[in-house]
Amino acid sequence: MERSRKNSGFTLVELIVSIFIIAIILLGLERSLGTALSAYGSINEKQDLLVQARLAMERLVMFAQEADGIVSPVGSNEEVLKVSERVLDTYTNATHSYTAGGDGKPDADNNADGLVNTATGDASDYITFALDKTSSTNWKLTEQMPDYSTSPSGLLPNKTICEHVTEFKCTRLSPSLLQIRLTLTNGKASVSLQTRARTRLLG
Repeated sequence: MERSRKNSGFTLVELIVSIFIIAIILLGLERSLGTALSAYGSINEKQDLLVQARLAMERLVMFAQEADGIVSPVGSNEEVLKVSERVLDTYTNATHSYTAGGDGKPDADNNADGLVNTATGDASDYITFALDKTSSTNWKLTEQMPDYSTSPSGLLPNKTICEHVTEFKCTRLSPSLLQIRLTLTNGKASVSLQTRARTRLLG
């Protein structure tokens, strides 16, 4: 008696159907992975911009809160913040020599009497934050500090504190209250920060 044999393995139709199903699954996974990578890249770009914007805003607010003199803004939506500098202590005022810890008095106190811009011999030293639009594709927020090593104080070169700026607006809400708005945009990501700072001025 002859024994019947059963064919083992897949038929051609089964193989084609299996490949088709696997291809559909892989296509779905590829699209999901692409979407996830795109979202991850966008989140990373936004996070980088947010870090830059926060550091720049913290610096703006620090100088604004300590200011006892404001040149700009005078009105609304100005692209320059210029205030008296009484924050830094990087050198010994009496000798104009730089030391690691300063002398405990603001650098703008040129005659080292503990007061800023109030007595004979104190110059009005200002720090200026402005929008640099020289590049049409990448605006920068810059700061310019007084150079206290010279007498009278000169100015140090402009220093960039953040890039990709699309908006920098300062508004004088009252004699002592400033509103600052900063927007950074890079590729698909954009962040906007707005805050208010009260200065040492009365009013």
